[in-house]
Amino acid sequence: MKLLKIGLLVAVTIAGCKGKPAPGGESAAMQDMKGMPGMPAASPDSSGVPINRTEAQRLGITFARASERPVQSSVRAVGVLNYAEPNRAYVNARVSGWVEHLYADYVGKRIERGEPLLALYSPDLVSAQEEYLLARRLKDDTLAAGARRRLELWDIGADQIDSLERRGTATRTLLLRAPRSGEIVEKMVIDGQAVKPGDNLFLIADRRVLWVDVAVFERDAPAVRVGMRAMVRVDAVPRATFEGRLTFIQPQLDERTRTLTARLDVDNANGALRPGMYATVELSTAGRRAVTVPLAAVLPTGTHNIVFVNRGDGRFLPRDVRVGQHGDSLIEIVEGLQPGDEVVASATFLLDSESNLAAAIQGLMLQMGMGLNMGGMQVPPREGERRP
Repeated sequence: MKLLKIGLLVAVTIAGCKGKPAPGGESAAMQDMKGMPGMPAASPDSSGVPINRTEAQRLGITFARASERPVQSSVRAVGVLNYAEPNRAYVNARVSGWVEHLYADYVGKRIERGEPLLALYSPDLVSAQEEYLLARRLKDDTLAAGARRRLELWDIGADQIDSLERRGTATRTLLLRAPRSGEIVEKMVIDGQAVKPGDNLFLIADRRVLWVDVAVFERDAPAVRVGMRAMVRVDAVPRATFEGRLTFIQPQLDERTRTLTARLDVDNANGALRPGMYATVELSTAGRRAVTVPLAAVLPTGTHNIVFVNRGDGRFLPRDVRVGQHGDSLIEIVEGLQPGDEVVASATFLLDSESNLAAAIQGLMLQMGMGLNMGGMQVPPREGERRP
């Protein structure tokens, strides 16, 4: 009884919305009920959703044609800026001694190549100087060359050795100089500290070129190639864009995040970028040619991808398609469309709702139509009753 009431309510609603039946006698939902007693002959196929172009424009529905064109896309990823490893250098002690004076006395200080970092007193250095001077006085070139070579291996510069020759006397301390230009990133020594061979004293890094390691999602990994150009943006410099180049891709995927780490070199000649900043990277990929439609033309349902295709008479049928690569504004159609097919390019959810509603009403009418006169449908008379 409850099902009958629902059917009557739907039938009354449809009758009120439709008004008089269209010329020809019956609604579109009834036209597919072939062979039912009292039904008129089947009319031409009315499947699909009819679209009035004027009304479509008012509702924001647009149309497009499938065509072959390159599927260009951008891979977007985020990462953190870091010092490039080739531009980092540790300064360590090669001989035992004590720090007499510290020139690089705080972290972050800018140091140029050859500038003094500290003055080191070492008995071994004093002995090596005296040995070198003695060999010079004895005119023993072999001994002098060996003593000079020992000083050089202890990171004593040629300028200090030449000064030793001119002076003729050994000095208490010798200078340890910076091997490269950059900033003091780490400092592990203070004035008066005793050091021994192998101790790391400073870490110097140059940030004129920085690295940014970005996490690329697994689905985007096939589009990433070494040598690709990229645009890098940071929140700290919102109006600037920095150029980068992809130089390395990790061979293994991160099992926890399902991402692939890619590394870019970013030019930072003006020093605007600083290690530790978050960066947004956009990698432009060159897509291949394929049959494509606008992204909004494809309606994903969870298990299928649907497009509404013009069947040629203004009615649009839902069609299941298989999609491929996603571009910035286009999507590749691997199967289901041919170049030239007209599809609904936007507001496809409106047509999907209309299609689902029509199917639901048609199903209900098939269940309840045996005892109802819906939209002009003729029902067979009961036994012993005359048809009016």
